[in-house]
Amino acid sequence: MQLDDAVRGRRSIRTYRPQPVPDDLIDSLIDLARHAPSSMNGQPWTFTVVRDAALKRRLADIKNQYCPAEKRAFRADFMIDAAALVVIAVDRAASHDRAVENGVLAAATFMLAAHAHGLGTVYMSAFRDDEPAVADAVRQLLGMPAHVLPISILPLGYPDEVPPAKAIRPLREVVFHERFGQR
Repeated sequence: MQLDDAVRGRRSIRTYRPQPVPDDLIDSLIDLARHAPSSMNGQPWTFTVVRDAALKRRLADIKNQYCPAEKRAFRADFMIDAAALVVIAVDRAASHDRAVENGVLAAATFMLAAHAHGLGTVYMSAFRDDEPAVADAVRQLLGMPAHVLPISILPLGYPDEVPPAKAIRPLREVVFHERFGQR
């Protein structure tokens, strides 16, 4: 798949076929995610692959427990049906004060790679500035040390849905030249 096709075709997938994803394929996706940019090339990422049903259930419970009020209609229970969850975390010291950005860049790269290989995923935040208990709960559940900050949880599996194309704002609404508002 060409990069343009992967970027334009990727969708958030929340329904998965009951089919395992081979370890070597997940490793290949993680290898690609390691090529994401990071602040000062700190490469602070860690990737924890969770297949255990009880751990997936507990991670979904954590997401549901700390879900902001405006998103409560979007429960995380679907995560248990994914073949695996990939938790991306970063070492704070190697992040050079850019922990969230570093983690999100790795997650975006992983998501595009997954789509290019026929897999689906959706971005689930494991870090919120306004609710540090989310990351703390994920960290404790997965036995991560205090200097490691969970950033995202990516459910991964073979899609069992085909979401519609997304509506994209026109370029003229988002591109300015020299100064904001100038076209």
